[in-house]
Amino acid sequence: MAQSDGRIMCGKLWSLLHLLCLSLASCGAASDEYYTAGVAEFRPALTGGSSEQLLQENLSAYLELIEAANGTADILIFPEGTLNSQLQLTAVPAPSRRSLCHITTGYEVHDFLRQLACAALVAQSYLVVNVKERESCAPDDECPARGYRLYNTNVVLDRSGAVVSRYRKWNLYLEPQLNRTRAPEYAIFETDFNVTFGHFICFDMLFYTPAQELVERYDLQHLIVSNMFKSELPFLTASQFQQGWAWANNVNLLAAGASLPHGGITGSGIYAGRRGALVRRMVGDTAVGERQLLLARVPRWPLLEGSAIELDAERVGPAQLKLEMLQQPQLEEFNSWQVPLLNGSLQQQRLCQADLCCDFELQMEAPAARTAYNYRLGVFVGQRRYEEEEYTVVRLCGLFACRNDSVLSCGLLAEQPAEASPQPGAAVLFRRLRVTGEFVQRPRRLLMPSTLSAALYALQATEIDWYTRSDAEGAWRGERATQVQLVLKKAHSQLLTFAIYGNYFDEYAADGQGGGGGGGGGTSQLAGGVWGMAVGLLMSYHAANR
Repeated sequence: MAQSDGRIMCGKLWSLLHLLCLSLASCGAASDEYYTAGVAEFRPALTGGSSEQLLQENLSAYLELIEAANGTADILIFPEGTLNSQLQLTAVPAPSRRSLCHITTGYEVHDFLRQLACAALVAQSYLVVNVKERESCAPDDECPARGYRLYNTNVVLDRSGAVVSRYRKWNLYLEPQLNRTRAPEYAIFETDFNVTFGHFICFDMLFYTPAQELVERYDLQHLIVSNMFKSELPFLTASQFQQGWAWANNVNLLAAGASLPHGGITGSGIYAGRRGALVRRMVGDTAVGERQLLLARVPRWPLLEGSAIELDAERVGPAQLKLEMLQQPQLEEFNSWQVPLLNGSLQQQRLCQADLCCDFELQMEAPAARTAYNYRLGVFVGQRRYEEEEYTVVRLCGLFACRNDSVLSCGLLAEQPAEASPQPGAAVLFRRLRVTGEFVQRPRRLLMPSTLSAALYALQATEIDWYTRSDAEGAWRGERATQVQLVLKKAHSQLLTFAIYGNYFDEYAADGQGGGGGGGGGTSQLAGGVWGMAVGLLMSYHAANR
């Protein structure tokens, strides 16, 4: 259900605080063209104390980051699964005008949520936090045997500390102990700086419901996602996916990510649609996560390109090699072709699979020395299943790096050289690179650029061109198709991925609805299994002493 509460006032105290903040010019930095947002790349405390002590450490670190924003941020977002555990549950009241900072009795709201409400009031910032929520229920209301429902929940607090939006995760991932609502929620809230946001959680972003519906059905241009995302090469690393999703929808995306690189979990950023990333962080050069607040001035109207914004740098390098990521599980099913390392020659190739044909054109400078990567061109059409009985159909074509001649080595980072070994392999410089695909039209799909440098960041808008033509005739039985072209605008020597990624949300949905769903069984491991994954991280932490 959509949740909207407009401007929130909380009596005389709020009025006095509002006047004070105006006089001190510390009510955030929203203007007619911009607002200021912050996303946290956050390392949760997983070991070294009791559940209460770990919660207090996480809470203290949250409060430090809120204070570090110094009252300049209109909205701050924290990641999935980095605050409380199932041993420290909280109720989450329905949206109302009442500040949680002032509630002392009558609610099952844990003290940590009250403290965050008070922090929102003091900082004069909206806060988005993710919690494990407990909802009491009656035995005759499909209540679990334990006597309550357990949700993975986003909570939005306004500048007064009142709950203005609540969202319970729909697409659960490796979270069998958690419940889902009877129907998906579409979480939407308005702000006092005249921006309307929709928000969702991690794994949701791979499906039509609710993430894509917030864009297409509710026409939202400002989206928030809280993540604990385990990256997968070559097409679904965290920041790469976030930037591609924002680009394809041409929306502002504010993404906060958990920071556990020893488990392949990292990735935060703020993205301004097809204008590119404003700020982003992938921790791939160390096994230790970070607690860092990324701030950016965000355009209020992402579809208008006239306003000046400050973009993040082009992240060509240095290479990050320490992130333990997953690997695309169906690489052997691709129709792929190994690229000969021909110095200076223009190479052209056409590859097809099922109803997708793609044309490739490339020119490179290949060093005489051993190279860090070989490359393949590939086309794939197939059903992508995840741990639950949730799936989409994927159509993609592109270039991707491989550690050696085997297709099974594609999606693996180059091996880290030992201290006494020779220098790592030399890089291939791509002077020209063009990928063109004919993607069949379907009602529910998302076509996005999927690019990645060795630094584990997507290429910026200054580095690529993207063209679409929707009236093309496909190569398969005369079906109507969208012709998509991805072009490299400048030479690049650190490419891992350069592809067009088509997510067809519900092509084979058995219930005719698609867009997400739950169940058992599956064939891969990808995103967002928060505390189940945390248990695995704890096991690997003890075994080794991601």
